[in-house]
Amino acid sequence: MDEKSFSSIVTVSSNIAERSMVKRLRPLSRGIIKEIQEYSGISVISGIRGSGKTTLLSEIYKNEKDAIFINSEIVLKHGVSLLELLHYAYAKRYKTFLIDEIHVLPEWEKDIKIFYDETRSKIIASGSSAIYLKAKGSELSRRARFHEIKPLSFREYIYFVSNKLLPKLNIESIIKGKVKEFERMLMPYITYYSSYVNFDALPAAFFERNPEVYINILERTIRYDLAYLREIDNYYIDAVYKIIKSVAISKPAELSYSGLSKNLGISIKLVKEIISSLERSGILYKIGPYAKGRKSVRKEDKILMPLSLRSALCSYYGILPEKGSIREDFFVQHVGDCFYLKTGKIRRTPDFVVGNYIFEVGGKSKSSRQILDLENAYLVKEGVNLSGKERSIYLFGLTY
Repeated sequence: MDEKSFSSIVTVSSNIAERSMVKRLRPLSRGIIKEIQEYSGISVISGIRGSGKTTLLSEIYKNEKDAIFINSEIVLKHGVSLLELLHYAYAKRYKTFLIDEIHVLPEWEKDIKIFYDETRSKIIASGSSAIYLKAKGSELSRRARFHEIKPLSFREYIYFVSNKLLPKLNIESIIKGKVKEFERMLMPYITYYSSYVNFDALPAAFFERNPEVYINILERTIRYDLAYLREIDNYYIDAVYKIIKSVAISKPAELSYSGLSKNLGISIKLVKEIISSLERSGILYKIGPYAKGRKSVRKEDKILMPLSLRSALCSYYGILPEKGSIREDFFVQHVGDCFYLKTGKIRRTPDFVVGNYIFEVGGKSKSSRQILDLENAYLVKEGVNLSGKERSIYLFGLTY
């Protein structure tokens, strides 16, 4: 490692950090920063491109003493070993190491493990996908804490457009809490729902006001992020775009691996591999089927998308997005860990299992008849002033 290369990497990286700083942080980012600042070990932050990972690291960089900000793509361009760079910076008495887009570096997890075991320095790294980073960082599992930064929640969006930060709710409070009071609190902001789900859910799109943001993110994810997962060629890239388009314009209940394979002329093995890779890059959500206990199930995953990505893609293709699909994207993004509940032999329903609860997600006219006889089952629908086993979908937008 020579001084010229080190200075170049640090200068360019610092410029990236400074350009990424903002006046107002996301509430989610503030919470993650607080946890990271209180921890002296390795912290790993994941999230789809455009969700604010670099901004979060930049805020820590601005306030952390003796910190160095490293952009991994710049490191890769210089052909420098991450471990060598960290050793060089450590010799210069840097104590906190912030590494952005770490997933682009080969064997980054081994370099981090060696460096941390040698120095016990504070390391904060960001990358594309929670699943990918946790899999690659398995060697760090005892040393690292993982944080996921999702697209904006409805609660965060309301905060940025109205300067009003509503209280955070959990599933229990939405089911058993003062629901009418929560609905009255949320009522003035329901009009923001449409702009939020259709364009503004990703921070990069909301703050840049650029309708091409989603297409640009998709392009970079496919051509760069997926290339770090496997070798890609033009056939593979074409197959990825075909699958993404099919997911965007279809109802989730209509999608299946075999159907995609048949309709697109792609082997089912490649379809599964691509969907898995897109999930690892944050472009798709895969929701597994629910099974009690250890019962083995052979059912396909439900495929959903981060909010606003579906609408942006449908707009790009000149197609109106399915409202039901957007509602399911909204619900899954906000509740996090969940499963879908399949009933019957051939029908996949929009029912989700979250903890001990079952949720049917539907439109304003959706009846709760299907769930009346089910214990701990609720109908989630657009609207307020609901009653009985019905809950407003907007309340789930306050979960983070």
